[in-house]
Amino acid sequence: MLVVLATALLPVFILGWWIYRKDSMRPEPLPMLFKAFLFGVGSTLVTMILVTPLQLLGLVDNQMGSVTDAVSTALFAAAIPEETAKLIMLWLFLRNNKYYDEYLDGIVYAACVGLGFAGAENVLYVVFSEDWLITGIVRALTAVPAHFAMACAMGYFYSKRHFGDRSKLTMVCILAVPIIIHWVYDALAFSEGVLPAMSVAINIMFVALIVVMYKKTMRRIAKLQKIDKARMTPPPSPYEVPPIDMTQRRYDMPLPPLPPAQQDMPQVDVTQQRYDTPPPPPPPFPGGGDNNGQQA
Repeated sequence: MLVVLATALLPVFILGWWIYRKDSMRPEPLPMLFKAFLFGVGSTLVTMILVTPLQLLGLVDNQMGSVTDAVSTALFAAAIPEETAKLIMLWLFLRNNKYYDEYLDGIVYAACVGLGFAGAENVLYVVFSEDWLITGIVRALTAVPAHFAMACAMGYFYSKRHFGDRSKLTMVCILAVPIIIHWVYDALAFSEGVLPAMSVAINIMFVALIVVMYKKTMRRIAKLQKIDKARMTPPPSPYEVPPIDMTQRRYDMPLPPLPPAQQDMPQVDVTQQRYDTPPPPPPPFPGGGDNNGQQA
């Protein structure tokens, strides 16, 4: 049983450690990341609560007999309730989190929530599978990275909204983008069982989707890392003199211009100064006397 659980959870912890190492400027405390992971595990219970009314409305059909049923089930049984549950748990976790002070933190915490959900789901799939090893390997290469990419997309837009982007588009994208990614992913996965003759084409599109998710995730992480680095780097001092490369300088070339702060300083024209100008007279002696101490 321990080997089965390790097979289910190993890809989760590998991705969790990887995103933790990406946050190298100001890493988040490991207890907080583990807490976010537990919030993700709890999102599985929230998903069950959210999917119940959708089942009562007839929007979820577990007996998929057509592509339409597969697409509908992917949206209403998986994408909408699961991503909504993750967002609820992410919001509950981050609303009073004093460590949430960088753009990348949104992706890090959202990824931990998503991996908590993926870990709980993966344990159920692997433990109750007849061929647990094959199931564990396939899901380690597909489902777990997919949940990770969806969570990173959610965290990316969540951070943009949290740190000042108050546009309605960003607010909508926090939930809409993960739902769309999840919907397309599950629609392809469910359609393969409905259309076995199209399995090759569906698998090609499936692999292409995973590649696109990977590239978009890497770009989002790199973009937020760049923003955080710019925020943490102090601006240059206006009094700093620009360096001169003396190995490349010709001595008949003019000096580089001074910084603006030094250009405002008054310049002394030494060519117009006369050295035979007498010094100014000394100030009068205090008390009304002359410089020898005599009264006038």
